[in-house]
Order: sequence, then structure tokens, then C-alpha cells
Amino acid sequence: MATLGINDLKQYALPTYWDAGAISLVKLASGETYEQFISDVAQALAMQNAALLQDPLMGILIGTTDEMAIEYRVGVSNGFQDHTEYGRPDQKRAGTTGHMLAIEERDRGLGWTWDFLRKARRIQLDADIADAMKDVRDDWRRRILQRLFKSSYTAVGSGRSMPLADGGTADASFIPVNMPDRASAFDATHTHLLCLNGITQANLETAVGHLWEHGHDAPYDLVVAQLDIGSWTDATALPGYVPRPDPLIRYGTTQDLANVGPDVIGVIETDYGSVRLHANARIPTTYWTVFKSYGAMDQRNPMIVRYDPAFGVGAVLLAGDHIREYPLENAMLFSAWGANIADRTAAVVVENDDDSTYGDPTIA
Repeated sequence: MATLGINDLKQYALPTYWDAGAISLVKLASGETYEQFISDVAQALAMQNAALLQDPLMGILIGTTDEMAIEYRVGVSNGFQDHTEYGRPDQKRAGTTGHMLAIEERDRGLGWTWDFLRKARRIQLDADIADAMKDVRDDWRRRILQRLFKSSYTAVGSGRSMPLADGGTADASFIPVNMPDRASAFDATHTHLLCLNGITQANLETAVGHLWEHGHDAPYDLVVAQLDIGSWTDATALPGYVPRPDPLIRYGTTQDLANVGPDVIGVIETDYGSVRLHANARIPTTYWTVFKSYGAMDQRNPMIVRYDPAFGVGAVLLAGDHIREYPLENAMLFSAWGANIADRTAAVVVENDDDSTYGDPTIA
């Protein structure tokens, strides 16, 4: 993966024929030179871009790639035949299908005009940079969750970036690999877009069962709407719920406690194994998802982020046009990456509704 360091970022931020020595003579109203400020911006972006891949929730959902497409096995009816002395067995091979991986190019203007920069105080510039870094984080988290909960494909030229298993709507040839030890043979109508009425142990078991039957073993991760967290920690509706220990509370010897870190609310035990409970306010009430993570940035995770190797994951600072004097006039942030589904059976998204049709949520 490309790593954008300070020197690389200066190449983007400064026009080709700017003299670095001359830049060091141009100063902000507060006294710093532009060379110092650009180096500070570079470091901020480098740290922010690295932090995206270390996000405790998004990191366990995704892997990364610079490939344009992904290919994977589908279920076929192969198997052994009885041996005969002169006969030869039928020749058989695995079936595969695949899909394109979307990538989006996005801009974020900084609004630094010549008039502003010649009078700017460092605190104003720092505030603008901090706000831009927040937008980088927000865009990362929002777009990953949007793709996860989106029930339709995303067009990539004449190709498609597919959703989770959707009953054959996006790709009628997609049939999950058969797991006869765990479930009857799947067909193209198999879906991981569910409508389940009520936040209950039974409904969670149903969703987790959709992962287990494809060979994904516990532990699993459950992400719910922050507004619904009270329902998910209700031990009456979910008798498998086990809270995370609180260091301010002394517990009795018979109290079960979840062995999880501070980024996890608790654990819900199911017939298929333990499920770590997370809450996220970007997800609207009545929606939730459960998925299998193989670890941060593992290629087997449900999602994959495709990035442009020229820019890497995250954002870079680009010089603006119509520069009169200051190198950051009309500067902007630019990103080139896209969130995609990698394993169409490794996650389930759920709408808490008595309707039979799943509808996409609005992710904040």
C-alpha cells in the first residue's frame, strides 16, 4: 500500500516549479513560514490516514486492495463417482463468479483565498485543518457503513460492485458454496438482507445462524443503533447478554462478565457462539448488522476498500489553481477510494420490521 509521507505530500501541495527556499521566506501573520505549516499539515494527514486503518470498528470490517475486481467460488454439484475398471470419472471443476470493486474520487475544499492567507492567524488555519481531518474520518466511516447496509449493486462502468447475498437480484448466478454439515444446499434465492420483527434472542440467533451455516465460526460482531442500545442490553429479551466489567463496581463471585475491551459494550451468548456488542449512532434506530471478522484489515473480512495506489487510503492535500502568492491558495483535500463487499456471506444486515422487504437505512 502506498504511504504518503511528508515529502510526497509536499509534491502534491506545492506547484512543480515552486522554490522551496523561497517558500521558507513566506510567512503567516503569526510568524510561521509556509514550509513549517505545510510540514505540519503533512504530518496531520499522515497520522489521520494511518488512524483510518486502525479504527477499532471499521478496521475489523475491512481489508484493502488496489485491484479492480474480485473473484470467488460459488456452489456447484460436484462429487465422487463409483470406480469402474474401464470407465473414467467425469471431469469436474469449481465454479466461480465475481464483481468489480468501486472507487470514488472526492474533494473537500479548504476555502483559503489570497486575502485570507495574507492575514490568517495560525489558530484559524489549525481550526480549518482540524475540521478537514474530522471530515476525512466521517467520510471513511459513513461510506463503509453505507455500502454494508446497501441492498443494491453499485455500477462500475458496465460492471457491478455487489451487495451482500440478496436473493439473486444483483447476480442470479451467485449461489453460496454448499456446506452440507451445517445446512441444506443453498440456491440463488439465499439472502442476507433480513426483516426480523423485534430485538430478541431468537432473532439474533436467526441472523447469526446465517453466518454459521456458511462456515464462519464464532466469535461474531454485532453493531446496533445507539438509540436501541437499551433494548440490546435487556437481559429479559436477550438472556444471553453478558455485560462488560466496570472498574468502579465490585462484582459478586457468581456474576458473569464479558472478557472484552472498552470499545465493546458486552457479549451476547448464542447457540452458535459469542457475539460482541457494539453501538454506533450513525446507524438509525431499528437497524443492525452482525458479521464475522477475522481480525483488523484481514482479507477474509466482509468488506474491502479499493484505493488508488497513487494516493493511498485517506486524503491528500492538493495545490489550488490561480495562485497569486501563497502556495495554499484554493487548496483542497482529495481522496480516491471506495468501500465494497468482499465476502457476500460474511455479514447479515437486518431491519427490525414486520414487513417482508428489507429497505436501506439512511446512514448519518
